[in-house]
Amino acid sequence: MKQFERVLITGCGGMLGNAVYPYFLKQCKEVLATDKEISDPWLSPLDVRDEREVKKTFDRFNPDLVLHLAAETDLEFCETYPDVAEATNSRSTRYIAELANKKGATLVYISTAGVFGGTKEESYTEEDEATPIMVYGQTKFDGENHVREVIGKHYILRAGWMVGGGLAKDHKFVSKILEQIAEGRVTIHAVDDRWGTPTYTHDFANNMFRLLGTEQYGTYHMVCEGSGTRYDVAKEIAATCGREDIEVKPVGSEHFAVEYFAPRPRSEMMINANLEALGINLMRPWQAALREYIYSEYSHLLTSAAREQAGLVENRTERRVVADRRTRNVYTSKERRQLVDRRAVKLKH
Repeated sequence: MKQFERVLITGCGGMLGNAVYPYFLKQCKEVLATDKEISDPWLSPLDVRDEREVKKTFDRFNPDLVLHLAAETDLEFCETYPDVAEATNSRSTRYIAELANKKGATLVYISTAGVFGGTKEESYTEEDEATPIMVYGQTKFDGENHVREVIGKHYILRAGWMVGGGLAKDHKFVSKILEQIAEGRVTIHAVDDRWGTPTYTHDFANNMFRLLGTEQYGTYHMVCEGSGTRYDVAKEIAATCGREDIEVKPVGSEHFAVEYFAPRPRSEMMINANLEALGINLMRPWQAALREYIYSEYSHLLTSAAREQAGLVENRTERRVVADRRTRNVYTSKERRQLVDRRAVKLKH
């Protein structure tokens, strides 16, 4: 990787920040990880919508690399409060791009498969036209265009259905299915009329670091290999946990229309065409990445047979403690640091 000395990360308290932070910590001289909510001991407060504070942070820290993770990603929230979504996802991105450009820094902007309209039968490539159909996708695409207009040294990385975050950070689809398994559900419903490509945060972080070493700026899709529906993902989760007794039932999107009312593309499938062209597509099949994630973060939900098949050591005390913390989301500062250190070692190898 090109040697960066001073790295500023916005929105580092989420799923992806939890994966990328250990990389930068090991590789770079100084890392300033920020978020508007302080959920971890390594975070410093910064709301990217506060332009005065953002400028003060840039002037004080003087970064040579800016990783802009901060975003409003809740689709229903974005539809309900479009002004907040625009301020967070679009306007703040332009201001950060302007400041990064003035500092001569490189900017990495995380975008989404949600910029596409979902009508294409095949997987989307970087060459396809973005035609967002919801507020979230539109504001993220606006952010992309601000980056392209303002700063030359940029990487725009589009992720798919994000998988990761672990016990304290995961609030996405995979976590919701695992929570139902933990609650003892014997029937789980998942939609089979929306297609996408899962993206494991640790694989994303690994490939991002490889890309940063190329200085080949531009737009890149960065998703795991393969695609499927939410129903396919839910079935894989149940199978990985060894829960053949659970019936995963396919339903249409209308089944969840009251709770999830924001429009969603029929297809968010993507392939990493530009990474392939550079010969650095390191993303694994999504099934393999998902299994690794469940084994490392949710092993307490596996049956004994599934644990044995995965080569995991049975530890009933550990399972009980982890399950309790999974319910309460409680960690001490020491445990959080150990979590980061353990992941950093894992990522290094």
